[in-house]
Amino acid sequence: MEQMIMIIQKDTTKLDPRFPFQIQRRILKRQDNTENSFHWHSFCEITCVEKGNGRYFVNGQTWSMHAGDIIIFNNVELHGWWVEDPEMEVTVMIFSPEFVDTPSSSFDASYLQPFIERGTNFRNVIRSDEKYVTEIVSILHDIDRESKMKETGYRQMIKAQVLRLLTLLIRHYQNDGSAGDDHQRLSQKKKQMQRLEAAFYYINAHYTEKITLKDVAAVACLSPNYFSTCFRKALGFGFEEYLTKMRLKKAEEMKKTTGLSVMEIAGRCGFCNMSNYYHLKKKYGSP
Repeated sequence: MEQMIMIIQKDTTKLDPRFPFQIQRRILKRQDNTENSFHWHSFCEITCVEKGNGRYFVNGQTWSMHAGDIIIFNNVELHGWWVEDPEMEVTVMIFSPEFVDTPSSSFDASYLQPFIERGTNFRNVIRSDEKYVTEIVSILHDIDRESKMKETGYRQMIKAQVLRLLTLLIRHYQNDGSAGDDHQRLSQKKKQMQRLEAAFYYINAHYTEKITLKDVAAVACLSPNYFSTCFRKALGFGFEEYLTKMRLKKAEEMKKTTGLSVMEIAGRCGFCNMSNYYHLKKKYGSP
């Protein structure tokens, strides 16, 4: 598989604060594949592949996805799609944590475990041949119908079905172990991603300049060591590698769209000299 160059963006989808929930069928097309599709968002997501095949990327990992597979994202994970067939049809359900975790009930916070315990108690992917997947997919389709028909009491029915689905995930797809303080974990991860968001914007705006780990850590209001750890945990690789890959990507784009020489392009993309440019291009490969 060719190496993907990540340009980090935040999904700006807005949910209705009175009912912070959406579900819809989407057709993803191979012709729309883009290396700039890596993002995170402020809501939780459960997606089912209905038809077609593709790949999905999260936290530095790549997963092949097929019809019937289910993907779970929380509200801080960087992720993106790559469609392999001409089209891939998916059902996407998104909701804010507040949709199930109401201030009046600490019990409701337990429903967020599949999204908080990433990499410890829960997996991102549930395969189509696993037990209970058929039931989970059926619930997703019921929720989709309720959302479309909007009959009397549909919001209450949707929430009840969402809680049922989350209960199945908690009951059958978590490993043994304590979930810990869910509120604290979610709050910490949100704060960490907010700080990284500022860093991503800074890198995207200043990649042509000489920028250091210390510079970007200061933008995120973190120590260089802690920022480096957070960055690597979020992306699966470090700050220097991300910066280099971005510069290489921009250089390749300029080769196709400008009449500038390679030397001029390398300089404009932040490479200190041609030797540095060719060395890093050979190390990371063409985007």
